[in-house]
Amino acid sequence: MPSDSNSHNTKSDNTKSDNKKSEIRKKAEQIVEQQTLPTDIPTDQLLYELHIHQAELEMQNEELRAREQELEHSRKQYELLFEHAPIGYFILDREGTVLDLNLAGVELLGGRRKNLLNKPLVVYLPAEHHTAFFNHLRRIFTHGRHETMELQLKARDELPLWVRLDSRLQHGQDGSARCLTALTNITDRKKMEDDLILAKEDAVAANRAKSSFLASMSHEIRTPMNGIIGMSELALKSGLNAQQQEYIQAIYSSAHSLLAIINDILDLSKIEAEKLSIRKAPFDLEEILSSTRDMFRPIAEDKGIELRFQHDDVPERWFLGDGNRIRQILVNLLGNAVKFTKDGRVTVELVREKLADHLVEVTFTVRDTGVGISPEQRELIFESFTQGESTFNKQHGGAGLGLTISRNLAKLMGGQLYFESVQHEGSVFHFTVPLHIENDPDAADQEPAAPDSNAGPAEGSEAEDSEGGAQHAVTILVAEDNSINVLVIRTMLEQEGYSVVCVNSGREALEELGRNPEIKLVLMDISMPDMDGVTATKRIRSGEVAKVDPDIPIIALTAHTMKGAREEFLEAGMNDYIGKPFSRDVVIDRVRKLLG
Repeated sequence: MPSDSNSHNTKSDNTKSDNKKSEIRKKAEQIVEQQTLPTDIPTDQLLYELHIHQAELEMQNEELRAREQELEHSRKQYELLFEHAPIGYFILDREGTVLDLNLAGVELLGGRRKNLLNKPLVVYLPAEHHTAFFNHLRRIFTHGRHETMELQLKARDELPLWVRLDSRLQHGQDGSARCLTALTNITDRKKMEDDLILAKEDAVAANRAKSSFLASMSHEIRTPMNGIIGMSELALKSGLNAQQQEYIQAIYSSAHSLLAIINDILDLSKIEAEKLSIRKAPFDLEEILSSTRDMFRPIAEDKGIELRFQHDDVPERWFLGDGNRIRQILVNLLGNAVKFTKDGRVTVELVREKLADHLVEVTFTVRDTGVGISPEQRELIFESFTQGESTFNKQHGGAGLGLTISRNLAKLMGGQLYFESVQHEGSVFHFTVPLHIENDPDAADQEPAAPDSNAGPAEGSEAEDSEGGAQHAVTILVAEDNSINVLVIRTMLEQEGYSVVCVNSGREALEELGRNPEIKLVLMDISMPDMDGVTATKRIRSGEVAKVDPDIPIIALTAHTMKGAREEFLEAGMNDYIGKPFSRDVVIDRVRKLLG
Protein backbone atom coordinates (compact mmCIF):
# COMPACT_ATOMS: atom_id res chain seq x y z
CA MET A 1 0.00 0.00 0.00
CA PRO A 2 1.54 3.36 -0.98
CA SER A 3 2.52 5.68 1.78
CA ASP A 4 0.78 9.02 2.42
CA SER A 5 3.75 10.98 1.01
CA ASN A 6 3.80 8.98 -2.24
CA SER A 7 0.06 9.42 -2.60
CA HIS A 8 0.44 13.13 -2.03
CA ASN A 9 3.20 13.37 -4.70
CA THR A 10 1.04 11.46 -7.22
CA LYS A 11 -1.90 13.79 -6.64
CA SER A 12 0.38 16.79 -7.05
CA ASP A 13 1.73 15.49 -10.38
CA ASN A 14 -1.81 14.78 -11.64
CA THR A 15 -2.89 18.29 -10.69
CA LYS A 16 0.04 19.82 -12.64
CA SER A 17 -0.80 17.66 -15.69
CA ASP A 18 -4.45 18.70 -15.58
CA ASN A 19 -3.48 22.34 -15.31
CA LYS A 20 -1.15 21.97 -18.32
CA LYS A 21 -3.88 20.35 -20.40
CA SER A 22 -6.33 23.06 -19.44
CA GLU A 23 -3.84 25.73 -20.44
CA ILE A 24 -3.21 24.11 -23.84
CA ARG A 25 -6.96 23.76 -24.37
CA LYS A 26 -7.54 27.46 -23.79
CA LYS A 27 -4.75 28.48 -26.17
CA ALA A 28 -6.09 26.07 -28.82
CA GLU A 29 -9.56 27.57 -28.53
CA GLN A 30 -8.16 31.06 -28.92
CA ILE A 31 -6.25 30.02 -32.07
CA VAL A 32 -9.35 28.40 -33.63
CA GLU A 33 -11.47 31.44 -32.82
CA GLN A 34 -8.90 33.76 -34.45
CA GLN A 35 -8.74 31.62 -37.61
CA THR A 36 -12.55 31.29 -38.02
CA LEU A 37 -14.95 34.12 -38.92
CA PRO A 38 -17.97 34.51 -36.67
CA THR A 39 -20.29 33.42 -39.48
CA ASP A 40 -18.07 30.35 -40.10
CA ILE A 41 -18.42 28.95 -36.60
CA PRO A 42 -19.47 25.39 -37.25
CA THR A 43 -22.59 24.20 -35.73
CA ASP A 44 -21.21 20.67 -35.72
CA GLN A 45 -19.55 20.18 -32.34
CA LEU A 46 -17.43 17.27 -33.62
CA LEU A 47 -15.86 19.38 -36.36
CA TYR A 48 -15.15 22.14 -33.85
CA GLU A 49 -13.36 19.69 -31.56
CA LEU A 50 -11.24 18.43 -34.45
CA HIS A 51 -10.02 21.96 -35.12
CA ILE A 52 -9.22 22.36 -31.43
CA HIS A 53 -7.38 19.05 -31.32
CA GLN A 54 -5.35 19.95 -34.43
CA ALA A 55 -4.30 23.25 -32.82
CA GLU A 56 -3.31 21.39 -29.66
CA LEU A 57 -1.15 18.95 -31.66
CA GLU A 58 0.61 21.77 -33.49
CA MET A 59 1.33 23.49 -30.19
CA GLN A 60 2.73 20.27 -28.70
CA ASN A 61 4.87 19.64 -31.79
CA GLU A 62 6.26 23.15 -31.57
CA GLU A 63 7.11 22.61 -27.91
CA LEU A 64 8.79 19.28 -28.73
CA ARG A 65 10.88 20.92 -31.47
CA ALA A 66 11.94 23.66 -29.04
CA ARG A 67 12.91 21.07 -26.48
CA GLU A 68 14.83 19.05 -29.04
CA GLN A 69 16.77 22.17 -30.05
CA GLU A 70 17.45 22.93 -26.39
CA LEU A 71 18.65 19.37 -25.80
CA GLU A 72 20.81 19.49 -28.90
CA HIS A 73 22.34 22.75 -27.71
CA SER A 74 22.99 21.24 -24.27
CA ARG A 75 24.49 18.12 -25.85
CA LYS A 76 26.87 20.19 -27.95
CA GLN A 77 27.83 22.25 -24.90
CA TYR A 78 28.49 19.06 -22.91
CA GLU A 79 30.57 17.63 -25.77
CA LEU A 80 32.59 20.85 -25.99
CA LEU A 81 33.12 20.89 -22.21
CA PHE A 82 34.08 17.20 -22.23
CA GLU A 83 36.35 17.54 -25.22
CA HIS A 84 38.19 20.70 -24.20
CA ALA A 85 38.30 20.25 -20.40
CA PRO A 86 41.81 20.78 -18.97
CA ILE A 87 41.53 17.43 -17.17
CA GLY A 88 41.74 14.11 -18.94
CA TYR A 89 38.30 12.41 -19.00
CA PHE A 90 37.92 8.71 -19.78
CA ILE A 91 34.84 6.51 -20.11
CA LEU A 92 35.74 2.92 -19.20
CA ASP A 93 33.90 -0.38 -19.11
CA ARG A 94 34.20 -3.01 -16.35
CA GLU A 95 37.51 -4.31 -17.80
CA GLY A 96 39.01 -0.83 -17.98
CA THR A 97 38.73 -0.54 -21.77
CA VAL A 98 38.71 3.05 -23.05
CA LEU A 99 35.31 3.66 -24.67
CA ASP A 100 35.85 7.38 -25.07
CA LEU A 101 38.27 10.11 -23.98
CA ASN A 102 38.79 13.83 -24.47
CA LEU A 103 41.69 15.84 -25.89
CA ALA A 104 43.39 16.20 -22.49
CA GLY A 105 43.21 12.42 -22.10
CA VAL A 106 44.76 11.97 -25.55
CA GLU A 107 47.51 14.41 -24.54
CA LEU A 108 48.16 12.46 -21.32
CA LEU A 109 48.48 9.10 -23.07
CA GLY A 110 50.07 10.38 -26.26
CA GLY A 111 49.28 9.13 -29.78
CA ARG A 112 46.02 9.47 -31.73
CA ARG A 113 42.45 9.09 -30.52
CA LYS A 114 41.62 6.27 -32.94
CA ASN A 115 44.58 4.27 -31.64
CA LEU A 116 43.53 4.79 -28.00
CA LEU A 117 39.86 3.88 -28.28
CA ASN A 118 38.93 0.31 -27.28
CA LYS A 119 42.37 -0.14 -25.74
CA PRO A 120 42.77 -1.22 -22.06
CA LEU A 121 43.94 1.69 -19.90
CA VAL A 122 46.00 -0.74 -17.82
CA VAL A 123 48.60 -1.01 -20.60
CA TYR A 124 49.65 2.54 -19.71
CA LEU A 125 50.19 1.66 -16.04
CA PRO A 126 53.33 0.15 -14.46
CA ALA A 127 52.90 -3.49 -13.43
CA GLU A 128 53.03 -2.62 -9.71
CA HIS A 129 49.85 -0.51 -10.10
CA HIS A 130 47.73 -3.07 -12.01
CA THR A 131 46.15 -4.73 -8.98
CA ALA A 132 45.28 -1.42 -7.33
CA PHE A 133 43.68 -0.15 -10.57
CA PHE A 134 41.47 -3.22 -11.04
CA ASN A 135 40.41 -3.06 -7.37
CA HIS A 136 39.52 0.59 -7.97
CA LEU A 137 37.29 -0.38 -10.93
CA ARG A 138 35.69 -3.24 -8.99
CA ARG A 139 34.66 -0.92 -6.17
CA ILE A 140 33.14 1.54 -8.67
CA PHE A 141 30.96 -1.05 -10.40
CA THR A 142 30.12 -2.95 -7.21
CA HIS A 143 29.28 -0.14 -4.83
CA GLY A 144 28.58 2.71 -7.26
CA ARG A 145 30.29 5.28 -5.08
CA HIS A 146 32.89 7.93 -5.80
CA GLU A 147 36.46 6.55 -5.55
CA THR A 148 39.88 8.20 -5.80
CA MET A 149 43.44 6.90 -6.02
CA GLU A 150 46.92 7.99 -7.13
CA LEU A 151 49.17 6.03 -9.45
CA GLN A 152 51.81 6.33 -12.11
CA LEU A 153 51.14 6.53 -15.83
CA LYS A 154 53.59 5.39 -18.50
CA ALA A 155 52.90 7.75 -21.33
CA ARG A 156 54.44 10.41 -23.58
CA ASP A 157 57.75 8.86 -24.58
CA GLU A 158 57.63 6.49 -21.59
CA LEU A 159 58.19 9.36 -19.14
CA PRO A 160 56.44 8.45 -15.87
CA LEU A 161 53.62 10.72 -14.78
CA TRP A 162 51.78 10.74 -11.48
CA VAL A 163 48.01 11.10 -11.87
CA ARG A 164 45.03 11.25 -9.56
CA LEU A 165 41.98 9.19 -10.56
CA ASP A 166 38.49 10.45 -9.61
CA SER A 167 35.94 7.88 -10.73
CA ARG A 168 32.17 7.51 -10.45
CA LEU A 169 29.52 5.24 -11.95
CA GLN A 170 27.62 6.42 -15.05
CA HIS A 171 24.94 4.80 -17.25
CA GLY A 172 24.92 5.01 -21.04
CA GLN A 173 21.92 5.58 -23.32
CA ASP A 174 21.41 1.85 -23.54
CA GLY A 175 21.41 1.59 -19.74
CA SER A 176 24.81 -0.10 -19.54
CA ALA A 177 27.06 0.77 -16.56
CA ARG A 178 30.20 2.73 -17.30
CA CYS A 179 32.95 4.36 -15.29
CA LEU A 180 33.62 8.08 -15.81
CA THR A 181 37.21 8.73 -14.68
CA ALA A 182 38.99 12.07 -14.46
CA LEU A 183 42.81 11.90 -14.61
CA THR A 184 44.60 14.90 -13.09
CA ASN A 185 48.34 15.29 -13.63
CA ILE A 186 49.90 15.63 -10.15
CA THR A 187 53.51 15.04 -11.19
CA ASP A 188 54.60 18.51 -10.02
CA ARG A 189 52.89 18.02 -6.66
CA LYS A 190 54.50 14.60 -6.22
CA LYS A 191 57.89 16.03 -7.10
CA MET A 192 57.37 18.75 -4.51
CA GLU A 193 56.40 16.11 -1.93
CA ASP A 194 59.48 14.06 -2.78
CA ASP A 195 61.64 17.18 -2.53
CA LEU A 196 60.13 17.96 0.88
CA ILE A 197 60.78 14.41 2.06
CA LEU A 198 64.38 14.61 0.85
CA ALA A 199 64.76 18.04 2.46
CA LYS A 200 63.41 16.66 5.73
CA GLU A 201 65.77 13.69 5.56
CA ASP A 202 68.66 16.05 4.81
CA ALA A 203 67.63 18.24 7.74
CA VAL A 204 67.42 15.24 10.06
CA ALA A 205 70.80 14.00 8.82
CA ALA A 206 72.28 17.48 9.26
CA ASN A 207 70.85 17.73 12.76
CA ARG A 208 72.21 14.28 13.58
CA ALA A 209 75.60 15.27 12.17
CA LYS A 210 75.49 18.50 14.18
CA SER A 211 74.71 16.59 17.38
CA SER A 212 77.48 14.12 16.63
CA PHE A 213 79.85 16.99 15.89
CA LEU A 214 78.92 18.76 19.12
CA ALA A 215 79.43 15.57 21.09
CA SER A 216 82.80 15.02 19.42
CA MET A 217 83.87 18.63 19.94
CA SER A 218 82.72 18.47 23.54
CA HIS A 219 84.98 15.45 24.01
CA GLU A 220 87.90 17.15 22.32
CA ILE A 221 87.44 20.38 24.27
CA ARG A 222 86.93 18.70 27.63
CA THR A 223 90.28 16.93 27.47
CA PRO A 224 92.44 20.11 27.36
CA MET A 225 89.93 21.84 29.67
CA ASN A 226 90.65 19.14 32.22
CA GLY A 227 94.34 20.06 32.05
CA ILE A 228 93.62 23.78 32.45
CA ILE A 229 91.24 23.38 35.39
CA GLY A 230 93.24 20.63 37.05
CA MET A 231 96.58 22.38 36.85
CA SER A 232 95.02 25.69 37.95
CA GLU A 233 93.50 23.95 40.95
CA LEU A 234 96.82 22.37 41.86
CA ALA A 235 98.65 25.67 41.38
CA LEU A 236 96.19 27.46 43.68
CA LYS A 237 97.01 24.98 46.44
CA SER A 238 100.76 25.55 46.09
CA GLY A 239 102.84 28.35 47.58
CA LEU A 240 102.08 31.38 45.38
CA ASN A 241 102.47 35.06 46.10
CA ALA A 242 99.39 37.30 46.00
CA GLN A 243 99.84 38.37 42.37
CA GLN A 244 100.41 34.81 41.15
CA GLN A 245 97.39 33.67 43.15
CA GLU A 246 95.30 36.36 41.44
CA TYR A 247 96.49 35.36 37.97
CA ILE A 248 95.88 31.63 38.49
CA GLN A 249 92.47 32.32 40.06
CA ALA A 250 91.52 34.29 36.93
CA ILE A 251 92.56 31.35 34.73
CA TYR A 252 90.61 28.95 36.96
CA SER A 253 87.44 31.12 36.92
CA SER A 254 87.63 31.69 33.15
CA ALA A 255 88.03 27.96 32.54
CA HIS A 256 84.89 27.25 34.58
CA SER A 257 82.98 29.95 32.68
CA LEU A 258 84.04 28.35 29.41
CA LEU A 259 83.05 24.94 30.75
CA ALA A 260 79.57 26.25 31.62
CA ILE A 261 79.10 27.37 27.99
CA ILE A 262 80.33 24.00 26.72
CA ASN A 263 77.86 22.24 29.02
CA ASP A 264 75.01 24.46 27.79
CA ILE A 265 75.80 23.69 24.15
CA LEU A 266 76.01 19.98 24.92
CA ASP A 267 72.70 20.10 26.82
CA LEU A 268 71.08 21.81 23.83
CA SER A 269 72.41 19.18 21.42
CA LYS A 270 71.11 16.42 23.71
CA ILE A 271 67.67 18.03 23.82
CA GLU A 272 67.52 18.45 20.04
CA ALA A 273 68.68 14.85 19.54
CA GLU A 274 66.13 13.70 22.18
CA LYS A 275 68.95 12.09 24.12
CA LEU A 276 68.63 14.05 27.34
CA SER A 277 66.96 12.04 30.09
CA ILE A 278 65.23 13.26 33.23
CA ARG A 279 66.21 11.40 36.40
CA LYS A 280 63.81 10.62 39.24
CA ALA A 281 65.44 10.50 42.65
CA PRO A 282 64.65 11.91 46.11
CA PHE A 283 65.88 15.48 46.61
CA ASP A 284 65.57 18.17 49.24
CA LEU A 285 63.78 21.24 47.84
CA GLU A 286 64.82 23.37 50.81
CA GLU A 287 68.48 22.53 50.15
CA ILE A 288 68.12 23.66 46.50
CA LEU A 289 66.67 27.00 47.59
CA SER A 290 69.30 27.46 50.31
CA SER A 291 72.28 26.65 48.08
CA THR A 292 70.95 28.84 45.25
CA ARG A 293 70.45 31.75 47.65
CA ASP A 294 73.99 31.31 49.00
CA MET A 295 75.36 31.23 45.44
CA PHE A 296 73.86 34.58 44.38
CA ARG A 297 73.88 36.50 47.67
CA PRO A 298 77.51 37.76 47.28
CA ILE A 299 76.85 38.84 43.68
CA ALA A 300 73.69 40.70 44.70
CA GLU A 301 75.49 42.41 47.59
CA ASP A 302 78.29 43.54 45.28
CA LYS A 303 75.73 45.12 42.94
CA GLY A 304 73.83 46.71 45.82
CA ILE A 305 70.51 44.96 45.08
CA GLU A 306 68.27 43.15 47.51
CA LEU A 307 67.89 39.36 47.13
CA ARG A 308 64.74 38.04 48.76
CA PHE A 309 63.41 34.45 49.02
CA GLN A 310 59.77 33.83 49.97
CA HIS A 311 57.99 30.49 50.20
CA ASP A 312 54.96 28.97 51.84
CA ASP A 313 55.40 27.16 55.14
CA VAL A 314 54.56 23.50 54.47
CA PRO A 315 55.93 20.32 56.09
CA GLU A 316 56.99 18.61 52.83
CA ARG A 317 60.55 19.27 51.71
CA TRP A 318 61.54 15.93 50.10
CA PHE A 319 60.27 15.23 46.60
CA LEU A 320 60.85 12.71 43.82
CA GLY A 321 62.23 14.23 40.62
CA ASP A 322 65.33 15.60 38.95
CA GLY A 323 66.62 17.99 41.56
CA ASN A 324 69.73 18.86 39.55
CA ARG A 325 67.68 20.01 36.55
CA ILE A 326 65.34 22.04 38.78
CA ARG A 327 68.40 23.66 40.32
CA GLN A 328 69.78 24.36 36.81
CA ILE A 329 66.58 26.15 35.73
CA LEU A 330 66.40 28.15 38.96
CA VAL A 331 70.07 29.16 38.63
CA ASN A 332 69.49 30.28 35.02
CA LEU A 333 66.44 32.39 35.94
CA LEU A 334 68.03 33.89 39.02
CA GLY A 335 71.31 34.51 37.18
CA ASN A 336 69.50 36.47 34.47
CA ALA A 337 67.48 38.42 37.03
CA VAL A 338 70.60 39.48 38.97
CA LYS A 339 72.57 40.17 35.79
CA PHE A 340 69.95 42.50 34.27
CA THR A 341 69.03 44.33 37.49
CA LYS A 342 71.09 47.46 38.28
CA ASP A 343 69.19 48.51 41.39
CA GLY A 344 66.13 47.47 43.32
CA ARG A 345 65.47 43.86 44.20
CA VAL A 346 65.23 40.30 42.94
CA THR A 347 62.57 38.12 44.58
CA VAL A 348 62.17 34.37 44.39
CA GLU A 349 58.74 33.07 45.41
CA LEU A 350 57.84 29.41 45.88
CA VAL A 351 54.25 28.15 45.99
CA ARG A 352 53.21 24.51 46.33
CA GLU A 353 49.69 23.51 45.25
CA LYS A 354 48.44 20.02 46.07
CA LEU A 355 47.07 18.15 43.07
CA ALA A 356 46.54 14.74 44.67
CA ASP A 357 47.47 12.87 47.84
CA HIS A 358 51.13 12.52 46.87
CA LEU A 359 51.39 15.00 43.99
CA VAL A 360 51.99 18.75 44.12
CA GLU A 361 52.61 21.45 41.55
CA VAL A 362 55.56 23.59 42.56
CA THR A 363 55.73 27.11 41.07
CA PHE A 364 58.92 29.16 41.21
CA THR A 365 58.44 32.85 40.44
CA VAL A 366 61.50 35.04 39.88
CA ARG A 367 60.77 38.80 39.88
CA ASP A 368 63.24 41.55 39.17
CA THR A 369 63.26 45.33 38.79
CA GLY A 370 65.71 45.22 35.89
CA VAL A 371 65.73 46.44 32.32
CA GLY A 372 62.85 44.22 31.19
CA ILE A 373 62.38 42.71 27.75
CA SER A 374 61.56 44.80 24.67
CA PRO A 375 58.43 43.89 22.65
CA GLU A 376 60.51 42.85 19.61
CA GLN A 377 62.57 40.46 21.77
CA ARG A 378 59.65 38.73 23.50
CA GLU A 379 58.95 36.38 20.60
CA LEU A 380 62.63 35.43 20.33
CA ILE A 381 63.66 35.18 23.97
CA PHE A 382 63.37 31.38 24.05
CA GLU A 383 65.17 30.87 20.72
CA SER A 384 68.65 29.32 20.78
CA PHE A 385 71.59 31.78 20.79
CA THR A 386 69.21 34.74 21.17
CA GLN A 387 70.09 37.44 23.70
CA GLY A 388 68.13 40.34 25.11
CA GLU A 389 70.90 42.64 23.84
CA SER A 390 71.78 42.38 20.18
CA THR A 391 73.93 45.47 19.78
CA PHE A 392 77.72 45.68 19.77
CA ASN A 393 77.76 47.71 22.99
CA LYS A 394 75.89 45.16 25.07
CA GLN A 395 76.65 45.34 28.76
CA HIS A 396 75.84 41.77 29.80
CA GLY A 397 77.47 38.52 28.73
CA GLY A 398 76.02 35.12 27.96
CA ALA A 399 75.64 32.73 25.05
CA GLY A 400 71.85 33.05 24.81
CA LEU A 401 71.20 29.39 25.65
CA GLY A 402 70.03 29.48 29.28
CA LEU A 403 66.35 30.22 28.68
CA THR A 404 66.15 27.87 25.68
CA ILE A 405 67.52 24.99 27.71
CA SER A 406 65.43 25.90 30.76
CA ARG A 407 62.14 25.88 28.84
CA ASN A 408 62.99 22.54 27.21
CA LEU A 409 63.96 21.05 30.56
CA ALA A 410 60.70 22.30 32.08
CA LYS A 411 58.73 20.60 29.28
CA LEU A 412 60.68 17.35 29.70
CA MET A 413 59.71 17.35 33.40
CA GLY A 414 56.03 17.92 32.55
CA GLY A 415 56.08 21.59 33.53
CA GLN A 416 56.26 24.92 31.78
CA LEU A 417 58.23 28.16 31.74
CA TYR A 418 56.68 31.49 30.78
CA PHE A 419 57.19 35.17 31.57
CA GLU A 420 55.71 38.66 31.82
CA SER A 421 57.79 41.77 31.24
CA VAL A 422 57.56 45.53 30.88
CA GLN A 423 60.58 47.22 29.34
CA HIS A 424 62.53 49.36 31.83
CA GLU A 425 60.32 48.09 34.69
CA GLY A 426 61.38 44.48 35.13
CA SER A 427 60.42 40.89 34.34
CA VAL A 428 58.61 38.02 36.05
CA PHE A 429 59.46 34.43 35.10
CA HIS A 430 57.24 31.55 36.22
CA PHE A 431 58.51 27.96 36.31
CA THR A 432 56.03 25.23 37.25
CA VAL A 433 56.76 21.53 37.67
CA PRO A 434 54.67 18.62 39.04
CA LEU A 435 56.48 16.62 41.75
CA HIS A 436 55.68 13.54 43.80
CA ILE A 437 56.02 13.91 47.56
CA GLU A 438 58.75 11.62 48.90
CA ASN A 439 57.58 10.03 52.14
CA ASP A 440 60.55 7.69 52.60
CA PRO A 441 62.14 8.61 55.97
CA ASP A 442 65.50 7.39 54.65
CA ALA A 443 65.35 9.63 51.57
CA ALA A 444 68.17 11.78 52.91
CA ASP A 445 70.38 8.70 53.07
CA GLN A 446 70.17 8.04 49.33
CA GLU A 447 73.40 8.18 47.35
CA PRO A 448 74.27 11.87 46.89
CA ALA A 449 74.89 13.50 43.56
CA ALA A 450 78.44 13.77 42.24
CA PRO A 451 80.43 16.38 44.14
CA ASP A 452 80.62 19.82 42.58
CA SER A 453 83.82 20.37 40.62
CA ASN A 454 84.20 23.69 42.49
CA ALA A 455 84.07 22.07 45.93
CA GLY A 456 86.80 22.69 48.47
CA PRO A 457 89.74 20.41 49.24
CA ALA A 458 89.15 16.87 50.52
CA GLU A 459 89.44 16.15 54.20
CA GLY A 460 92.27 13.69 54.81
CA SER A 461 92.99 10.51 52.87
CA GLU A 462 92.73 6.81 53.43
CA ALA A 463 96.38 6.67 52.53
CA GLU A 464 97.06 8.26 55.94
CA ASP A 465 96.26 6.87 59.38
CA SER A 466 94.52 8.70 62.23
CA GLU A 467 97.87 9.79 63.64
CA GLY A 468 98.78 11.53 60.39
CA GLY A 469 101.56 9.07 59.52
CA ALA A 470 101.70 7.52 56.05
CA GLN A 471 100.54 3.94 55.63
CA HIS A 472 101.95 1.64 52.97
CA ALA A 473 101.23 3.56 49.73
CA VAL A 474 98.45 2.02 47.61
CA THR A 475 99.49 1.70 43.97
CA ILE A 476 97.11 3.06 41.31
CA LEU A 477 97.49 2.57 37.57
CA VAL A 478 96.56 5.55 35.37
CA ALA A 479 95.97 4.70 31.69
CA GLU A 480 95.80 8.07 29.87
CA ASP A 481 97.39 9.21 26.60
CA ASN A 482 97.20 12.98 27.22
CA SER A 483 100.40 14.11 28.96
CA ILE A 484 98.78 17.12 30.66
CA ASN A 485 95.99 14.97 32.09
CA VAL A 486 98.57 12.44 33.25
CA LEU A 487 100.40 15.21 35.10
CA VAL A 488 97.16 16.50 36.64
CA ILE A 489 95.86 13.18 37.90
CA ARG A 490 99.28 11.90 38.99
CA THR A 491 99.79 15.06 41.09
CA MET A 492 96.30 14.79 42.62
CA LEU A 493 96.86 11.17 43.66
CA GLU A 494 100.42 11.58 44.86
CA GLN A 495 99.41 14.53 47.04
CA GLU A 496 97.02 12.12 48.76
CA GLY A 497 99.82 9.64 49.38
CA TYR A 498 99.07 7.15 46.61
CA SER A 499 101.74 5.54 44.45
CA VAL A 500 100.99 6.13 40.77
CA VAL A 501 102.03 4.22 37.66
CA CYS A 502 101.15 5.75 34.28
CA VAL A 503 100.78 4.17 30.82
CA ASN A 504 99.60 5.59 27.48
CA SER A 505 97.27 2.92 26.05
CA GLY A 506 94.98 0.04 26.95
CA ARG A 507 97.52 -2.50 25.73
CA GLU A 508 100.24 -1.01 27.96
CA ALA A 509 97.76 -1.09 30.86
CA LEU A 510 97.27 -4.85 30.42
CA GLU A 511 101.03 -5.40 30.27
CA GLU A 512 101.66 -3.31 33.39
CA LEU A 513 98.91 -5.11 35.32
CA GLY A 514 100.44 -8.45 34.35
CA ARG A 515 103.85 -7.60 35.78
CA ASN A 516 102.88 -5.40 38.77
CA PRO A 517 100.75 -7.24 41.37
CA GLU A 518 100.87 -4.18 43.71
CA ILE A 519 98.32 -2.28 41.58
CA LYS A 520 95.01 -2.12 43.47
CA LEU A 521 92.94 0.19 41.22
CA VAL A 522 92.92 1.40 37.60
CA LEU A 523 91.91 4.82 36.27
CA MET A 524 91.19 3.98 32.62
CA ASP A 525 90.79 6.60 29.89
CA ILE A 526 88.25 5.58 27.25
CA SER A 527 89.78 7.02 24.06
CA MET A 528 93.40 5.84 23.68
CA PRO A 529 95.55 4.71 20.73
CA ASP A 530 96.39 1.04 20.10
CA MET A 531 93.64 -0.23 22.45
CA ASP A 532 90.78 1.80 23.95
CA GLY A 533 89.72 1.63 27.58
CA VAL A 534 86.50 -0.32 26.98
CA THR A 535 88.31 -3.10 25.12
CA ALA A 536 91.01 -3.28 27.78
CA THR A 537 88.38 -3.49 30.54
CA LYS A 538 86.47 -6.28 28.80
CA ARG A 539 89.69 -8.29 28.44
CA ILE A 540 90.46 -7.84 32.14
CA ARG A 541 86.95 -8.88 33.20
CA SER A 542 87.04 -11.95 30.92
CA GLY A 543 90.03 -13.30 32.84
CA GLU A 544 92.08 -13.82 29.68
CA VAL A 545 94.95 -11.62 30.89
CA ALA A 546 97.43 -13.73 32.84
CA LYS A 547 98.35 -12.69 36.41
CA VAL A 548 95.65 -9.98 36.45
CA ASP A 549 92.80 -9.98 38.97
CA PRO A 550 89.61 -9.90 36.84
CA ASP A 551 87.79 -8.11 39.70
CA ILE A 552 90.28 -5.25 40.11
CA PRO A 553 88.40 -1.90 40.53
CA ILE A 554 88.38 0.18 37.34
CA ILE A 555 87.19 3.79 37.04
CA ALA A 556 86.44 5.23 33.59
CA LEU A 557 88.08 8.55 32.76
CA THR A 558 86.28 10.11 29.82
CA ALA A 559 85.08 13.25 28.10
CA HIS A 560 82.16 11.28 26.58
CA THR A 561 79.08 12.73 28.26
CA MET A 562 76.23 11.94 25.87
CA LYS A 563 73.27 9.92 27.11
CA GLY A 564 74.07 6.25 27.46
CA ALA A 565 77.84 6.72 27.79
CA ARG A 566 77.88 6.02 31.53
CA GLU A 567 75.68 2.95 31.13
CA GLU A 568 77.88 1.68 28.28
CA PHE A 569 81.04 1.93 30.38
CA LEU A 570 79.46 0.32 33.45
CA GLU A 571 78.10 -2.48 31.27
CA ALA A 572 81.62 -3.04 29.92
CA GLY A 573 82.68 -3.87 33.48
CA MET A 574 83.90 -0.56 34.88
CA ASN A 575 83.04 0.15 38.50
CA ASP A 576 82.61 3.90 38.28
CA TYR A 577 82.76 6.87 35.92
CA ILE A 578 84.51 10.25 36.11
CA GLY A 579 83.70 12.81 33.43
CA LYS A 580 86.24 15.34 32.19
CA PRO A 581 87.02 17.93 33.26
CA PHE A 582 87.14 16.67 36.84
CA SER A 583 88.22 18.21 40.12
CA ARG A 584 90.64 16.81 42.67
CA ASP A 585 87.80 16.20 45.15
CA VAL A 586 85.82 14.10 42.67
CA VAL A 587 88.81 11.92 41.81
CA ILE A 588 89.83 11.33 45.42
CA ASP A 589 86.24 10.65 46.48
CA ARG A 590 85.71 7.96 43.81
CA VAL A 591 89.11 6.37 44.51
CA ARG A 592 88.41 6.23 48.25
CA LYS A 593 85.03 4.58 47.75
CA LEU A 594 86.45 1.74 45.66
CA LEU A 595 89.57 1.21 47.78
CA GLY A 596 87.58 1.39 51.01
